[in-house]
Amino acid sequence: MRVRSITTCALGLAAALQFVASPLAAQDSTRLRKPSDQRINISKGEVTTTRTDTVYVTRYDTVRVNNTIVRIDTVTVTPPAPLVIAKVKGPMYWGVFGGSSRPWGNIDRVYTNGFHAGGLVGWESQQSPFGLRLDGAVTQVGREETLTGPSGGLTSTNVGSGTPLIMHLAADAKVAPILLRGWKPYLVGGVNFNRFRGMALASKTGSTPCDFNVRGSCFQNASTSWGNKFGFNFGLGTDFHIGSQDMFIEYRYIATRANEANSYINPISIGVRYF
Repeated sequence: MRVRSITTCALGLAAALQFVASPLAAQDSTRLRKPSDQRINISKGEVTTTRTDTVYVTRYDTVRVNNTIVRIDTVTVTPPAPLVIAKVKGPMYWGVFGGSSRPWGNIDRVYTNGFHAGGLVGWESQQSPFGLRLDGAVTQVGREETLTGPSGGLTSTNVGSGTPLIMHLAADAKVAPILLRGWKPYLVGGVNFNRFRGMALASKTGSTPCDFNVRGSCFQNASTSWGNKFGFNFGLGTDFHIGSQDMFIEYRYIATRANEANSYINPISIGVRYF
């Protein structure tokens, strides 16, 4: 009974609302015009709800510019080399030398090879090809054993009994005209004073004294005391360097003049020089 009453009231209320809405719709025909062929669907009991959705769009445009340019211009400026004036060695120098000695010419028939050692001082400008030198050395040679053996025929009176020695002191001129890749060839020559002992010096053939003869050459008997004679010398050599050390090598003839003949000793020397 109660349900029926509620249903009847609802239907009556709907009919009343429809009745009221019809004149209002007719009055508002200027505001709402619908084509005659458009169907308006009205459902009973539906309520149309308008929903507005607000969308907020947040946009962040982040532009990050990292234009860090590091530029290093390195300019290396090499300073000019300091002006170095070449040091001219000398002109004074000194040195030492040594090597082998060989009798030459007529005297080599009596004596054999030996050795020598000596020293020198000199004046030599590096800007001039000319120089002067004073050198001295002691030379020892050996004797030919075949001449003094049982069948040799020579005695100690002839060739000496002690060590054959000869010393020289020479004053020389030196000429070095050219320089070849660090090598400096030169000529050397001069006069020398000789002092000797236990050596038989050569004599001119047919002259006096001619104490004994060997293969056609005359000799004066050797003396146990010291004798003195002048002579001369000449030769050639070259200066060179090993590292920073100044050195030389040379070959010379050193003559002792006695009895109108020359007795030669040929020293082959290697030495060092200090400016």
